[in-house]
Amino acid sequence: MNPGISQAELVIMKLLWQQAPRNAQQLYEAVNEQARDKQWRIATVKTLINRLLKKGMISYKQQGRTYLYQPMIDKQDYLAEQNESFLNDLYDGKLTAMMAAFTSQEQLSTDEIKEIKQMIEKLEDSHE
Repeated sequence: MNPGISQAELVIMKLLWQQAPRNAQQLYEAVNEQARDKQWRIATVKTLINRLLKKGMISYKQQGRTYLYQPMIDKQDYLAEQNESFLNDLYDGKLTAMMAAFTSQEQLSTDEIKEIKQMIEKLEDSHE
C-alpha cells in the first residue's frame, strides 16, 4: 500500500505520469500553465517534490546541477489502490453498493448507460 498523497501532490504526480523525467522548473511551468485560479510558486513545487520523495512516490537522478524526477509507481497501479481503498472505506468493498449510490444520485446519459452495459457484457464474457 502506498502512502496517501495530497491533492496538490497528485498534481505533480499527474504531470510526471504524463511525461518524465522532468526537473523542478519544468514541473513549475507545467503546473502554472494548467492552473486556472492561482499560480503556484517555485518553492511550493519544490516542497511538494520533497514530500513525494520522502514518501517514495518519486525518485530522481542528478544530471549536472539539475535533478530529474520520475514516478516510482505506475499510474494504473496507483489508481487501482485508490479505487480499492475508496470502495472498502465507503462501501464495505461492495461495487454494487457504490453503483447503486452513484446511479441514484446522478442522471446517467444514454451513452453512459450503453458504456456500463458494454462493461458488464465484457465481464460476463470473461467469466464464461
